[in-house]
Amino acid sequence: MQLADLVREILYPLRNIGIVIAMLFFWLMFSLADWGGAFGIPLLLITVPAYIRYLIYLLETHANGRSPPVPDLAMFNPIDNLWSLTPAILVAIFMLVNALLAIPGFAWAAFPLGAALLLIAPSSLSILAVTHSPTESLNPAAIAKMIRICGAAYLLVPAVAVLLYLLLRLLAGMGLPTLLIDLGKSYQAILFFTLSGALLHANNVVEEVAIYLPLAPGDNEVSADLTKERQRVASHAYGFVSRNNRTGGLAHINQWIDREADTDAACDWFFQEMLTWENHSAALFFAQQYLGRLLHEEQGVAALKLAARCLHEDPRWKPQLDDREAFLELAERHGRGDLIRQVKG
Repeated sequence: MQLADLVREILYPLRNIGIVIAMLFFWLMFSLADWGGAFGIPLLLITVPAYIRYLIYLLETHANGRSPPVPDLAMFNPIDNLWSLTPAILVAIFMLVNALLAIPGFAWAAFPLGAALLLIAPSSLSILAVTHSPTESLNPAAIAKMIRICGAAYLLVPAVAVLLYLLLRLLAGMGLPTLLIDLGKSYQAILFFTLSGALLHANNVVEEVAIYLPLAPGDNEVSADLTKERQRVASHAYGFVSRNNRTGGLAHINQWIDREADTDAACDWFFQEMLTWENHSAALFFAQQYLGRLLHEEQGVAALKLAARCLHEDPRWKPQLDDREAFLELAERHGRGDLIRQVKG
């Protein structure tokens, strides 16, 4: 990683409005929990798992070169995706380090423990983002393998974290308000995860490295689990749509699709699932986005089939304006005058 790349990655959280909004949101939630005293404890118990889950998703999307996730209500669900809460173990160790630093005579134990945590945390978190396996993310052999793959650039992540920590300590000593120091800590945490994701992306770890589970589930089990997860996402999205928040429902579905290995299969599954809902308008709006994806990927036959199904559901349906010309050209090449007449009608 060149110096210019490092500077760009350090500024990455600040250049993305979605991350800035998420950072401010969680900072506000933690501030409210801190001000609330005893009443802030339940808020803290709700916010911490959601924050950890968001940070892991942030690492995962950046490692895959995708847009960062947007915090939604699903991240506050204590049941969904329990694997993403594994970093709570590392957080507990970090809290232990802080506690030892506050006890006179125990600082000697805090420094080596903190150094070890900083060294292994980027690797452990990266493995979790790649495999979604808590056991592998805590496997010393897998952690060592990930560090070896990333090479010397791996040390940039803990080094930047230490420099930011020292800078915040300096600013606190100069009298900077506590709220701003806490906001700086929030940026520090987000940067730790985005830098780890950038390191994976730079080394093509997601595409080239396979860290398998000791006992991999069979194809049928994987398929059943995936369907179950999709149904859970669809049900949650239906809740948005039924409350007249179609945008939120579709955003929730698209966020899940972006995390799947086969996005085309996922799009088709969710489209078919939404057609079973009482109101098909969400499915038809989703189909406009899906059609754009198919046109971009030059999957002409699938695009025509999708459009035909949508026009059957609603003859007034149209592709998105930006995709309309490309679709009409595609339909003309395939001799689908019927689709051309309906779309132009």
